[in-house]
Amino acid sequence: MGYKIIYRSSIASYKTCVKNPKKFKFFCGLSPYNFKVLYNLLGGHEKIKSLKVKYSQKTPKKFSTKTKLTSEDKLLLFLIRLRRGVPVIDLAYVFGIEKSQCASIVYVMLRYLYLTFKGLEKYMFISAEEQKSQMPGPFRPFKNLRVIIDGFDIHIDCPSNFHHQGNTYSDYKSNNTIKFIVGISSRGAIIFVSPGFEGNISEKQALKESGFYEYLQPGDVVMSDRGFNINDDLLRMGVDLIKPPSLDGRNCFTPEEEILTRAIAAARIYVEHAVKLIKVNRLFMPCVPLTLLPTLSDYVYVAGALANFGTKNFKQGAKKKKGGK
Repeated sequence: MGYKIIYRSSIASYKTCVKNPKKFKFFCGLSPYNFKVLYNLLGGHEKIKSLKVKYSQKTPKKFSTKTKLTSEDKLLLFLIRLRRGVPVIDLAYVFGIEKSQCASIVYVMLRYLYLTFKGLEKYMFISAEEQKSQMPGPFRPFKNLRVIIDGFDIHIDCPSNFHHQGNTYSDYKSNNTIKFIVGISSRGAIIFVSPGFEGNISEKQALKESGFYEYLQPGDVVMSDRGFNINDDLLRMGVDLIKPPSLDGRNCFTPEEEILTRAIAAARIYVEHAVKLIKVNRLFMPCVPLTLLPTLSDYVYVAGALANFGTKNFKQGAKKKKGGK
């Protein structure tokens, strides 16, 4: 059993693409250096070549796909699929392989990347104490800040099932969506990405079902926008919530509330940047087909982890004055 191997000449490969670093980053989202960092994190050639992608229905014996692609080619192929949203049939033609082979490679790389990053999540979700050293300016007013969270939606095609239509319809977005919650540290790194939930779910329920609370400790501080009504849940855990104050029927904020609102806005802008880094992947634009829904959560999670490679959210050092030395 296995795939019928038909070798064709390829238009693209890792060796040819890496020669132009600018275009390389445009197509896969990573610089050649960060691509190698990721490649080594995944275990390099020996690990990737051993990944199994085809299983017999009758026995537990595994069958691997034979292909002329190198391990670097397989990773590059997946990254192009995510970053540029290139259809599988087009990728197969460009890399000189069969469509079925290409689909299998994309899927197995997705699962391997997801499981690799998921295994590192508890280390990525660093404590508030560890974040105190060299904390960037926008976050210094908030003591014990552990994570800044925000929600975002990805538009999907309208399901034919009326039940699914209702559950995925977001009144806020006026569209059928899948909702995600993302969290960043005070260093600007994405440290949490929730599974996808039907767009009609509230942020409170999504957080409760996502496993987010399992990472928090008494004394931690969470920052969010006004839409997260999770104060009661956090108080029971000994965790404080910071979010912009509300007018509650008043005409204006007090001076203290104005200062707090501006300070929170200056910090929360970085979680909005994190959301943008995920949604910039063209696989999620403009509307995800229903055939992609079974793997959408994995794709979004991997996109969040990849956004940390080489991304600088804060400028280091002071700016030089014009004319100065």
